[in-house]
Formats: sequence, structure tokens, C-alpha cells
Amino acid sequence: MFHTSPNKITEINNLGIAGDCLFFSDNVYVMTEAESVYVYEADFDCIRVWQLHDEEIIEEIADNFGCSIETAEGLLDGSECEWEQESCDADMSWWLQGKRGECAKKMGFDGCEDEDEQGTVYIIPMSGRENELNLI
Repeated sequence: MFHTSPNKITEINNLGIAGDCLFFSDNVYVMTEAESVYVYEADFDCIRVWQLHDEEIIEEIADNFGCSIETAEGLLDGSECEWEQESCDADMSWWLQGKRGECAKKMGFDGCEDEDEQGTVYIIPMSGRENELNLI
């Protein structure tokens, strides 16, 4: 799987819009002017977005989107579209994807398989796992 970045990655922390999650694809694609392309070849245990569930994260989503718990649960598992929420913008969408990665990790998985405008995307919390990225 591949990850593109405008900068060389030396350290991953949880201060980004999507927390410590990086986004990977089976194909190299560029959303920004990518200076760096990384390949991630480790085996990982992936959960699909529709299987995600965590009460604490659902409450956080409800608070951030200003929506009901039921809608927030649908936003987490992908059955609701974040773009149909009045408060959604690109940052909120990336934040939500980060919450999906965080939820996958809390549920004991390495990451989450999701869909975005590019197709299938793998959302993987990578804090402390920088050595698993190979710059190509």
C-alpha cells in the first residue's frame, strides 16, 4: 500500500487533523504536491468501516457535528454521509476518518478499510510505527 506526503516523514504524532492516522491506497495517488511516496508492506489486521463501533467515539462525533447519537453512529460506520451535515467541511471529513482509524485501533485492529473520493483507502494509526514506512 502507498502513502504520499508533501514532506519526508520523520515522526508521527496525534496532532494532525486525522490524529496519528495516515491514509494508504493500493495505488499511488497524489492529493497534494507529494515530495515523498511511502510503501507500507507489513501485514495488518483491518476492519471494514461498517463494522466500527465505540460509544465514546460516537459521543465525540455527535458533539463535533452537532448531531444525534444515531446520526453519529452512522457517521462512524459510514452509513451516513458526513457531507450531508451542515457543519461538515474538508477538515471535519478528515477528522472523521481519523476517528475511524482511532476506533479500529481501540477495537484491536491495525486499521480501517474505508472509501473516499479516490476509492478504497486504508486508515492506519501510525504513531510509533514510523519504521514500518519505506520511502521509495
